[in-house]
Amino acid sequence: MRPGFEIRGHQLTGKQAVVVTVHTKTKNVPKNELLPGSLNNIPVDVREATAHQRLRAHDPAAAALSLAFGRPEQKEPVWPLEREMPSGKLINDPQSATQQKLAMTEQQRPMLSQAVQAHSAKPKIPYLPAPHTPLTTFTTTTTITAHVSPDAALKTLDEFLRGTKQSLVVGMYDFTSGHILQTFESILTGGKTLQMVLDNPPPNHTRDQTDTQTVQELEAALGGRAKIVRALAGDDTFAAATMFLTSYHIKVIVRDGSAVWISSGNLNNSNQPDLNHPPTTEDRDWHVVIEDPQLSKVFTAYLKQDFLSASQHQIAAPSALASAVADAHAKAAAEVNPAPTPAAAKAVRFVPAQVFSNIHVKITPLLTPDVLLGTQQGQYLTNIIDLIKGAKSKLYIQLQYIEASSGTGDYDKLLQAIADRVAAGVEVRLIESLQFGEKWAEKMKAQGVDLTANISLQPDVHNKGFVVDSGTVVVSSQNFSPAGVQQNRDAGVIIESAQIAQYFEKIFLSDLKTKAKPFDPNSGAPKIKAGSGAVPGKVKLENRRLRKRHMRRGGHKSAAIPRTNM
Repeated sequence: MRPGFEIRGHQLTGKQAVVVTVHTKTKNVPKNELLPGSLNNIPVDVREATAHQRLRAHDPAAAALSLAFGRPEQKEPVWPLEREMPSGKLINDPQSATQQKLAMTEQQRPMLSQAVQAHSAKPKIPYLPAPHTPLTTFTTTTTITAHVSPDAALKTLDEFLRGTKQSLVVGMYDFTSGHILQTFESILTGGKTLQMVLDNPPPNHTRDQTDTQTVQELEAALGGRAKIVRALAGDDTFAAATMFLTSYHIKVIVRDGSAVWISSGNLNNSNQPDLNHPPTTEDRDWHVVIEDPQLSKVFTAYLKQDFLSASQHQIAAPSALASAVADAHAKAAAEVNPAPTPAAAKAVRFVPAQVFSNIHVKITPLLTPDVLLGTQQGQYLTNIIDLIKGAKSKLYIQLQYIEASSGTGDYDKLLQAIADRVAAGVEVRLIESLQFGEKWAEKMKAQGVDLTANISLQPDVHNKGFVVDSGTVVVSSQNFSPAGVQQNRDAGVIIESAQIAQYFEKIFLSDLKTKAKPFDPNSGAPKIKAGSGAVPGKVKLENRRLRKRHMRRGGHKSAAIPRTNM
């Protein structure tokens, strides 16, 4: 149990609460075991444990290991005042049952402790960018295919891949789709080549095969024409060193050095679903195919440099560490509730891909952890903060999650830039994944920059996209976390084009109206009609009203809230 904020129906009530986590919620609880509805007029909010919390309760060493080598979205907020029951001791107290069990497990199974230590002790090597390849903005006339998941993702990707004449150069976090694997094998025939840097995340729940099996099949099918290495990421047990803090989270494919596919989605079934055989989860993702040699040259250079760096630090054979991590992931997966039975399929009108031929655009490639030439300023952060600060009327952002800020540092500046746009009367709309955004949104209410009045939650969002003033769009893989915007390998593009921006804006507004629900129902945010946008004047008046109410309650003009110890 811990102090927190009451959430009912996935919405804030505005009340501070005692948050109690139980293994399983059920309606058939005996009366003598029911928790009180409140304590001294403070609501008691009972929640069902996550897979990590369940595993931590009976195998804290495996839980720690699965989290250390886990996916970015599986990271849990830290609640310093969380206590275990019935002892009432803080979870991290050495005398708590959790820590006592952890110490005992480490004695009985020393490999688990060694594996966690190996994660933090993995040699760190300096990041090497592509030489003589600046990440600068350029203007071009090109052809761009805009599309989204689940609507037209796999079909458009298939068409892109089938146009391969010579080579594919790939940087990817997860490649577990059997359909896409078969496409790779069928098109990469003759003398065609493949170069790929691939991470090794925990298995996706919709996988057809593991990432390791993908590598084995491609190497068997292509022989020497397949050059594949595992990424220098903290979560990859196939690499002997770390260049990227936790993840090689990029999703980029360059075809024949002349066209590039850039996405928020991986090559897996949840991000690129087969609509003929839909998986249990179909995520919202944004993608673009840009047929431009200049942009392709930039991404090829960086992917080749990643390949060269990783080639020098590969682990030849599976290690005891890899086995321990795989076992911990399997235990964590076993604690996940089974997916609910899908409802009867409804007729859905999918949004088709749209090809913008010979379109004149301005493009800025985005990469982390790169810095601006001659400075130590993050290339992604600098460009995105400038873009946010320049928003005059509308700022729409759809992300898998937004980690709460600590109140200091460059990541805080990113969230503060959004808060400042709210204070300036800009219509700011943030959509996050219901599955992964809610926990961080509650943490945000307790710490750092508070954007909860502008957040809506939508099921199955994996996107990391922006639309600014109906004229600029960002398609990228960067999650909003300190590691995602500064230290992991991620990639994206800023495209300055009203036509392309408005393609994605219509989909964003439709999601906001038909799929998302405000996290704070009392925020007073005006409703938006899908496809039309809100009237800027009304939005500014509403934002001014909210700011005045916030100031009367002792808030700050910047829309940040004081930090607490929750």
